[in-house]
Formats: sequence, structure tokens, C-alpha cells
Amino acid sequence: MGTATTIQPERILKDLQQLWAQMAVDQADAGGVLRACAMTLVVVAENAADAERVRQTVGVLMHNHPSRAVILHPGGSGAELDARIFAECWKPFGKTQQICSEGIEITAGQSGFSEVAKFLVPLRVPDLPVVLWCRGAAALEPGPLEPLFPLADKIIFDSSQVTDADSALQFLRRLRGHGRRVADLHWTRLTGWREVLAHLFDDQALQPAEVKGAQVKFGGSSVTTCARYFAAWIRTALPAARVTIESAEAPRGLHSVKLSTSSDSLTITLGSDHCVEVLGCGRHYRSMLPSSSEEALMQEELGILGPDPVYERALSA
Repeated sequence: MGTATTIQPERILKDLQQLWAQMAVDQADAGGVLRACAMTLVVVAENAADAERVRQTVGVLMHNHPSRAVILHPGGSGAELDARIFAECWKPFGKTQQICSEGIEITAGQSGFSEVAKFLVPLRVPDLPVVLWCRGAAALEPGPLEPLFPLADKIIFDSSQVTDADSALQFLRRLRGHGRRVADLHWTRLTGWREVLAHLFDDQALQPAEVKGAQVKFGGSSVTTCARYFAAWIRTALPAARVTIESAEAPRGLHSVKLSTSSDSLTITLGSDHCVEVLGCGRHYRSMLPSSSEEALMQEELGILGPDPVYERALSA
């Protein structure tokens, strides 16, 4: 459900209170409404169509990470600053009481996000973390989103579609150097790969001291940030190994990693059905990778609101 409102923050907060009061009356005979909020989640959509997709994704995320969601998207030429409020509700299995989280959708006006940042300050939920999710490759470039960065405790990007991986990583390092806590969903996509490789060492298929070289291969016309991340992670875990990055005739993204010892080698290769194949050092099996949907990736990142030292080491390497 949702209603339009003026863009004055005080009016928005008042309208949210009225929305909750009306919902409590409407649901009184059906078990009532529980208002849930663990953070302020601000999402910058690429355009109006993307904002609709964000609305659906946020509705899923709220089940495990209830929040006050603020969805921002740029307006067209001559657009004025505008807002509407909404609530996302669901019933836990076997329950009659609804759990609801609230949201605000804001269309940026001609003044852009510098003006929006001022309005967001009083709209944050007091004493709870603020997460900023910047969608699209353009977010990883210096530009209009920067006024929003000081408002957030954590800023989430997705570098999967950038054409210049090194520039994108340099942008993230610059933000990190300025004290911003950043995350990249393209790093999060590597969780399954890292788990498979770590398991091989836990299972003693490989000994860290014996690995002399690691070859990371990527698909696509240019090196990807996920290949850079994976190579950096291997360097921090195996400082004695010589790590190289090479291209492969494969779809864009991480294709394989080959670890070599003085007497043997082991390769992990992306296969079909979202699986990886492990071959070498007496092992030959397939392992299913976790879901790489936006909902799954964001669920993982929203579960890490504090420092992520593993990612920070990979970003800095």
C-alpha cells in the first residue's frame, strides 16, 4: 500500500505515523500489525523502471532485514522533488499477525542528490545503521551520488558491469581511504568459490606451503573485478605463490583457477547449472554454487554491517 505526499521530511514522518495508525485499525480483527525496523536502507535506482524492480527486491529483503527503505531515482528533465510512502507486509507461516516495514520512494528533482541528501538526514531511523545501495556501473564513478555517502554506515556497489575494473577498484579504495565502509556485490558472488577452495585446504588436498603458482582465468573482453578480487584473496592466503590473471574464451566473469605444486595441479572450473568442477590432486567432483540473485547477495551483505576484514584485505591488495 502507498500514498503520495509532499517532500517536507516532517510531513513524511507524520504521514508514516498516520499510515501505521490506519493499518492498526484495519488489521485489528486479523491479529494486528507488528512494526519492524532494524536499519535504514537507502537504495539509489538507475531510473524509474529500475525503481520498480528495487521495490520488489526490497520487499523480499525486508523479511530477514526489516528496515525503513528509502528508494531514490532521478527524475526527468524539469522534474520536481517528489515522494510517496508505502508499507511492505507479510505473515510468518502459521501466524495471523502481519509484520510490516515502511518505505519512502523519492524522485530527485532538478537539484539532484545534493538536495536529496539534506532531506534524508531527518528521515533516518534514530540509533540504527544506515546502508546505502548504489545500483549500476555509473555509481562506481565520481559523480552526483557522492553527497549521499556521508549519510551511510555502509555503502554497497556492484561492479559486475563496469568496463574498467581497475578504475572501479581505485574508486572503492579511495572511498575506503576516506573512512567509508564499502562493499561490492561482485565480491559477494565469490563466496561459493572461496568456500570450495578453502575446503580443499581443510581437506588437505593441498598444503598452503606447497602451492607455487595460481592462475586465475576470466571470461570477457577485459579483466573483471571478480578476477582481481579472487587473485588478491589468493595472494593474501598464499603469499609464497605466484598469482597470474589470464583471459579465457568464456562468458564474462570468473572462469577458473588453477593451483600448481611442484608435482601436481588442481583446477576449479565454472561448469553448467551454476556448479564448479574440481579436478586434480586426487579429487574429481562438482559443487553447487550458492544463489547469485540480487536478493541472495544483498541478504549476505546486509548480514555484515560491521567491518569485513577479508574483503578489505582483498580490496587493498
